[in-house]
Amino acid sequence: MGAWMPAGLVGGACVLVLLWARALQPRACPPSMRDDAWRDRLPLVLRALRPLLRRYARSVAATMTASQREVLQSRLDAAGASYWITPAELVVLRRLACAGGLLMAFYVMWLLDLRDPLYIGLAACLVPFAYCYPDIWLRDARERRRASFEKEFPFFLDVVVLAMRAGLTFAAAVEQAVEQLRAGAAREEFARYLRETRAGVTRRAALDRLAARVMIPAVTSFVASVTQAEETGASLGDVLADQARQRRQERFVRAEKMASRAPVKMLFPLIALLFPTTFIILGFPIVMQLVEAGVLDIFPR
Repeated sequence: MGAWMPAGLVGGACVLVLLWARALQPRACPPSMRDDAWRDRLPLVLRALRPLLRRYARSVAATMTASQREVLQSRLDAAGASYWITPAELVVLRRLACAGGLLMAFYVMWLLDLRDPLYIGLAACLVPFAYCYPDIWLRDARERRRASFEKEFPFFLDVVVLAMRAGLTFAAAVEQAVEQLRAGAAREEFARYLRETRAGVTRRAALDRLAARVMIPAVTSFVASVTQAEETGASLGDVLADQARQRRQERFVRAEKMASRAPVKMLFPLIALLFPTTFIILGFPIVMQLVEAGVLDIFPR
């Protein structure tokens, strides 16, 4: 009973804080008029923490500088989370994670009755890790999104080139390619590009925003080639065909590089797991025969 008491207290405190933050939210405007219409469907954790994020984000946003906001916004864009939370809400999420790590450290120390300075120091290390966990998650999400984009981008260029050779304009070809792509990073980013151009943003500005969000050299080269073709009056179809050819070559080189790493990655499992098991299977019958023959009887009976 004593072990579950601190857990119940922590859980009850979290529920009370969430209910308090929910009760303090303004209710004058209907849900359709709030500033959540631009958001994608939030993950379960963010939906649970949404009242706290909404409550304290305004005060945090007032203290942030423009450069801090731009840096955090670029991280959110690269991770594909710009339609989930704002930079100010990310700062609030860090603080909430830090508080959660502190509560978890106290709970573990209470549960296991740890009073040694070494265990107290180890529990204290959980607090900065919890504070940095949102940034770690964003970095992992950015790497996964970048790998997905690099994998899908050559196919996107091939479809654009085929559509333009069939007589479509660049905008119509991009729209056709977006429809052919499966759900992923490339489809989301170019669908956002189409929305921006339909909203009145120029093609060059929308492409620059796309390159700034993705931050991949292949996309930067693609945007620069399209911009240069517009300025010089070169054939955009030929430029995109060259880009598609180059992206396929890069994908082939990247696949060869990953294949060359496979033997190195398999070396440790082979040495640590497969070889000892093989030696045991082969050596056990030999050892048993030697024991039965009395060869391994070192000590006299």
